Amino acid sequence: MKEAARILLIVCLLAATHAWGFGPSADSTQFDPSVLKIKEDDYLGKTAPNISMTDDKGNAITLSKYAGKPFILSIIYYRCAQSCPVLNEGLATALKDAKLRLGEDYNVITLSFDGRETPADAQKFRNDLRIKMKGTLPESFDKWVFAVTTDAEAKRFTDAIGYRFFYSTLDKVFVHPNVYIFLSPEGKVMRYLFGLYPLSMDVRLALIEAADGKVGKFPVVGKVALACYTYDTKIGGYRINMIFILETIGFVFAIFTAVIVFLYSRKLKKQRRAEVLSP
Repeated sequence: MKEAARILLIVCLLAATHAWGFGPSADSTQFDPSVLKIKEDDYLGKTAPNISMTDDKGNAITLSKYAGKPFILSIIYYRCAQSCPVLNEGLATALKDAKLRLGEDYNVITLSFDGRETPADAQKFRNDLRIKMKGTLPESFDKWVFAVTTDAEAKRFTDAIGYRFFYSTLDKVFVHPNVYIFLSPEGKVMRYLFGLYPLSMDVRLALIEAADGKVGKFPVVGKVALACYTYDTKIGGYRINMIFILETIGFVFAIFTAVIVFLYSRKLKKQRRAEVLSP
């Protein structure tokens, strides 16, 4: 399934041949996907702008409305027939098993970068996702926000968080990275997870990390789990932090040994005292 997702992304990238100066020349058959790469070091820790949006019910909202909880951003366009639906299907599947409560522990916002799209497009996308993923959606799916914005606001927002996209006039499709962006309760960019089918553990740990210390609403085991995993930029996900685990085992063993030595020494002292006092 992951291999199929990679092939889908490559096909999407190769489809873009004439667009906004990012694509190859007319006589070229190659496309460099690095133009879409997010330079994470340049954007991690930056605060996302408080843009204005409209949700699928026609309500005017702003990003700051969702402050106070970590949240996930899925930036797409709703008329996409390729990876955009899959990106949200993968996220829905991961969130169902993440053991966190949507709308209470975290928020999710799916935002269109295409200023031509309307709340009706967002509503149709939500309904299509609900029908296709019936039985595998996270609880309180109605709290998942599907929104649109203007071209100007979309550009201001995506420029600030390092998300690049362009339109292929030849193929009439947008080319963009498939990525989930995790923001802190204050709206700071904390993590990018790339791909179409994230692991539930990766999503859960990224949300805990994005909470930026405000993990009181999460189970204690979540903090421990985060310590046992390290984000690996090479694989775009979390891997077991063996150094931390080995150090922890060593520390626990040292404490255990110290306790045994202490108890044994006390026993020896009592025995010697008893021998001195005995006639």
